[in-house]
Amino acid sequence: MKRFALVALLAAMLFGVASSASAGTELKVKGHLDVYGMWSANLMDHDTDVRDGDNYMTSQRMRTFFTYVANENLKAVLGFEIDNIWGNGPTADWGTDGKGNIEVKHAYLDFNFPDTDINVKAGLQYVALPGVFGNPVFEDDAAAIIVSAPINEAFALAVGYTRGADSSTSVGNSPLVDGVDKDNMDMAFLAAPVTLDGFGITPYFAYARIGENVNFAGQQGVTSNARFTLDDGADIWVLGAHATLTMFDPLTFAADLIYGEGKDDDFETKGWYAALAASYKFDVLTATLFTTYGSGAKDDDDKDRYLPTLAEGWGLTPYLGGVRAFGTTWDSFATDNLGVGSDGTGLWTIGLALDDISFVDNLSHKLVLAYARGTGSKETSLFTKEDHGFEIYLVNKYMIYENLAAINELGFFKGSSEVYDDLVGNDLDASYFATIGFQYKF
Repeated sequence: MKRFALVALLAAMLFGVASSASAGTELKVKGHLDVYGMWSANLMDHDTDVRDGDNYMTSQRMRTFFTYVANENLKAVLGFEIDNIWGNGPTADWGTDGKGNIEVKHAYLDFNFPDTDINVKAGLQYVALPGVFGNPVFEDDAAAIIVSAPINEAFALAVGYTRGADSSTSVGNSPLVDGVDKDNMDMAFLAAPVTLDGFGITPYFAYARIGENVNFAGQQGVTSNARFTLDDGADIWVLGAHATLTMFDPLTFAADLIYGEGKDDDFETKGWYAALAASYKFDVLTATLFTTYGSGAKDDDDKDRYLPTLAEGWGLTPYLGGVRAFGTTWDSFATDNLGVGSDGTGLWTIGLALDDISFVDNLSHKLVLAYARGTGSKETSLFTKEDHGFEIYLVNKYMIYENLAAINELGFFKGSSEVYDDLVGNDLDASYFATIGFQYKF
């Protein structure tokens, strides 16, 4: 019966595609599938005395995006994600028929107003303020509407609005009571990209209002460092700029500078973040020197100096921010677990990345050396300005086919923490991991 239902569902999907095509709509499909095994030690806790499960797991992630194109001015996008850890739960054990494993990533309209270049994207979509290594304030999938348009060849404007929380909606038939209303969390932003010959800069401004009854515990990544109370509401604003310089190509530069404030009736935070990367493309590799700085905690009960963040997308490496060659179901292997979060605040970094290293056809390598140190003066985390960490990350990639790669990752991190040392009597132990698997992009 299960097989018959599957065949019927497949037939219905194919019939739907055929019907759409006959109606003049073109269907385009893209995505990727990662399948890999991971061996690790002290991956998340950095403590040899505490067991890390069985130190091995096999994981996979598939993302598929369908674009329904009516014409060059009108289309709709639908995206799904499926994450599995082999043997874990009913979706990846024997039978693999568990429910609730398919996540909707995107579902939005994308159209231009007739006879104009004004573009509108409305629905569940990817929303990002610009950044060299992702944006520490906002970069995530979100329910949003974004209107953008070129003003002339060098200047454009984009205006966006997104809602992050709304626990009570107008479709209910019960009157709202105290503690249920004012539960919305919203952000609006304005970006004005300027593109010149060999230089570009995008200044932007964002404002967020968090209602006094928003449940912070249920909101992923919301103001993880700014210690707002939950019953007073909060206002957040940030002013930033992202710039690129390419006129000296193959030597290029990219930079970020962000300042922001957040406050409620009892607490406020004011902080800033900066990033700089300089890259040079050689014949056999691309070398990038980089540094970032995010202000940290302050010794004050009602003030702090963190840059307020909402839904960050920042990341340098697997341990610093959580960026890897394979798709992953985790965030950072270090900064998140050491209490500074994975948004680039509360620490400064410096490092060297050697990318696209290739001496043999179809085989390439990437090597990253990174050093991080905390910037906080208050011992609210395991990683303050007295603490530091060093990471080595290596990626080896072999292209089996044009769209299929075999990938191997090797990662190592060793950090220090005076707070941890005082608590348990010894410092953080070294953490390391290795993966091998396949990545198919279609």
